[in-house]
Amino acid sequence: MRTVVLAGLLALASVAWAQVCVEELRQAMPGADATRGQVAASLLARAVQLVEPALPPSRDGSGPLEGAGAAADDVTYLHQRRLLPGGWTPEGHTPDAWAAMLARFAGGYRVDAPVATGADRGAMLDEAARALAVVADAVRPLPVFAVDAQRRVTFFAVIWNWTPFPRLLLFRPPPDLALAGDARTASPEAAAPVLEALSGCALSFDRFVYADEAAALRLFVAQGASTLRVLGSEPAAVGVPDEFGADEVVGALTFRAPELDGVRVLSASIEGPSPGFGAVLGVLLQVRTNVGLEGALRSLALP
Repeated sequence: MRTVVLAGLLALASVAWAQVCVEELRQAMPGADATRGQVAASLLARAVQLVEPALPPSRDGSGPLEGAGAAADDVTYLHQRRLLPGGWTPEGHTPDAWAAMLARFAGGYRVDAPVATGADRGAMLDEAARALAVVADAVRPLPVFAVDAQRRVTFFAVIWNWTPFPRLLLFRPPPDLALAGDARTASPEAAAPVLEALSGCALSFDRFVYADEAAALRLFVAQGASTLRVLGSEPAAVGVPDEFGADEVVGALTFRAPELDGVRVLSASIEGPSPGFGAVLGVLLQVRTNVGLEGALRSLALP
């Protein structure tokens, strides 16, 4: 009995102390002479970006930049996404403020951030990595992608609902990214290299839906009637239109549109008539997936 209890406690501890993206966060930290407030802003901004690609701002303004130094862009990023505690400033940063910043971040996904002390740079790095791990475990991305006759990926979209800013994420597939094997290969094994290629240290994919391009597109757009509204891009690019018209939607979804040159990830919403039940049912008969009804409903839920 004692062995079982001990094993359970160790399992809980391993979850509580799990970390992700430590090196990515370390690289985002400002120099050794940076203040705790600057370190806090840079760590949190990078943590958010790792799990929320192309997260759109929800307000304008630069935020409290006095004393921000090299972290000024990170402070503005957090301010525009309402991730700074009320009254926070880089110069007035405290350990309690650090805990509040991580709590606000995790709370957007209906989870609790691990205990944070903000004692020093090393502790803040560890605590940011643990908070990011909690969030990464909570999110529910559902990739939907298309392949051509040669099994190459032509577009990769992610239904991204379990987030403070529900939206459609569009990823530019690497050149010649393709399903593994051939038509006889089981779909989980076939999809594995595609999911691995588009996954990151925080935002990773294990569920999937895929089909040929014509069928997959019908899950998102009513041909000739739907438009695509651009909410954000990564990297932020000059010249990306606010909207792609009905005759341009497919070019945007597949990154064939020249306006998207250099863009890796697009945040978007599809506007216009939803595909009818008959159209969706017809598509569902053509897709390959490892997602059942319960899993689909879980991915479509909002926090």
